[in-house]
Amino acid sequence: MEVEAAVPAQRAASGVLADRMAAALVHREPGWQLPRRSALARRYNVSMAEIDAAIVELTRRSLIRRLPDGQLYRASAAEYLIPLEGIGGLSTKLDPMGGEIVCTARHVSLRAAPQDVAWSLGVAGQNPVRIVRSAWAVGAEPVAISTAYVPGSLPDAAADEPDEFEAILRTPPVAFTGSSAVHAGAVDLELAPPQPSVARSLRLLPGQSAISVTIRFDDQDSGSPVGLTTVTMKPHHFRVVIQAGDSLPRAPHLPD
Repeated sequence: MEVEAAVPAQRAASGVLADRMAAALVHREPGWQLPRRSALARRYNVSMAEIDAAIVELTRRSLIRRLPDGQLYRASAAEYLIPLEGIGGLSTKLDPMGGEIVCTARHVSLRAAPQDVAWSLGVAGQNPVRIVRSAWAVGAEPVAISTAYVPGSLPDAAADEPDEFEAILRTPPVAFTGSSAVHAGAVDLELAPPQPSVARSLRLLPGQSAISVTIRFDDQDSGSPVGLTTVTMKPHHFRVVIQAGDSLPRAPHLPD
């Protein structure tokens, strides 16, 4: 019984140490390199085994990232910068901190769009919409789902989407064959539970929220919508910073 009781106590101790280290990490910029494990053990007056257990916990919380060379860094979630310049400007910045976001699946279909998407794109009735749905992962973990909608039927060759994740939010969906003057006409950001099919794809718990960014791309000359992109992301893998012009971010990153 004494041995069994010691296990929860050890786990509780490593959790306390992880909380202490986390409190110090929040004041460090993403990318900051942690001291060596031996130095951390001396700083916190604990054993190397306790440091290792705390590192495992902090890695699980996405506060620390261990690179292949063994170095430990303050983790930086993938970061999207959305300048609010009258909605006219849109840019992205991705800092995966040693990780790599890759496309694991892509499906193209031609069918009626959801009602809200059809309304946003000005598509009447059951007119078909080209839909490109992609799944993105870091290692074996799914982290994002992106869906692009384009009115009308396009050649199969035009169904190609950017292979790099950071290009999804700044590239008009599919190869628009009309005017090259395309800009982001509307941007919507939401933190809420996604649709059940998306939640299942991202392996979210029931009721768990995700970050959803929706962008409608318009023809700059006519003002007509030419495409719409939605990206749903796991909150603990991404942070979103909203900027107004060239000023510093006005909104804190998500999550804290």
